[in-house]
Amino acid sequence: MSDRRPVLLVDAGGTLVTRTRPGLAGRVVQVLRAAGDGRPERRLRAAVLTAADPEACLRALGPLEAPARAAVWAELTGDPGDAVVLPGAEELLGTAVGLGWRVVVATNAGPGTPPLPDELGRHVDAVAESRAYGIVKDDPRFWARLVEQERVDPAAALVVGDDHEADQRAPEAAGLQTQPVGRGGRTTAELAARLRDAGPRPEDAAALVAGRREWWAGRDVVSAPHLAHLVVRVTRARVRLTAGPAGANAMVVRRQDRPPGVIAAAGPLPDVAWLHLPRDRRPYQAPADLRALLDREGLSLDVLSASDRRHALAMIREARVTETVTERMADLVLFLKDHAKGARR
Repeated sequence: MSDRRPVLLVDAGGTLVTRTRPGLAGRVVQVLRAAGDGRPERRLRAAVLTAADPEACLRALGPLEAPARAAVWAELTGDPGDAVVLPGAEELLGTAVGLGWRVVVATNAGPGTPPLPDELGRHVDAVAESRAYGIVKDDPRFWARLVEQERVDPAAALVVGDDHEADQRAPEAAGLQTQPVGRGGRTTAELAARLRDAGPRPEDAAALVAGRREWWAGRDVVSAPHLAHLVVRVTRARVRLTAGPAGANAMVVRRQDRPPGVIAAAGPLPDVAWLHLPRDRRPYQAPADLRALLDREGLSLDVLSASDRRHALAMIREARVTETVTERMADLVLFLKDHAKGARR
């Protein structure tokens, strides 16, 4: 069962810390290139990053000439250098924890990587490592396993990092929203300020909306792969967003070639907000012309489940062209007739 607390899934190197020595995977690849190893860099890096210890790394790299093996071993067991806290990192973690969030560090760090400094580590609830999972962060399976193992509710989680593949593409493919920092994204200090603006998670909040912004169909949209469940049966779902005392109406819209998006009904979207579902959870009321059609045919919507009823009526209400409304009502009538025939058999 998922923990109700929102979760910050945050990258380490390049986001929270920088290192006084280059990354281990890069150093090992450099050694192997100097030895004439022509295997793809992606394959070599994965062998280093998913190894539990130096011995496991050598086994994963396969047979090596003695000089290359000795040089790789020296990198795996040598001085890893120090981790230096980046500006805004401690503020981000401390702000999140103070607002009731859990912090999980998600890292590709391989064996021989320096630990997080104490000023960051004291805020961290757990560390998810590629070397423990046997999967690199660039693979959506890493994120799926993290969600399961750390009891993360994807609807209330945010992935923060500086790498496009590992901290954006892969987690979004696993159904998580992402927020890039550095390299053109906002800073960790700016993100901390937006968390403060949104405040703690309200008791009735169904989800978090804090993903990356993009321009789509002439609108400012927040990419929301974690909200796909809201638009499985409908093309859009009306919601309300709150950030502290402020609130705004919005819609979650299904998009054919991209994850669902959140669009404000009017005005700008908050950078970080809590999503609330409509308070009235009663089944939608059928439009008058549909009720008249069903009465003439001797049919009723009562035979449908609550979710099927909402879906059918939402499809009719969302149609903007009269011909489409007529077609969808006719399709519903045919469905109900077939349902009635099946019940009589």
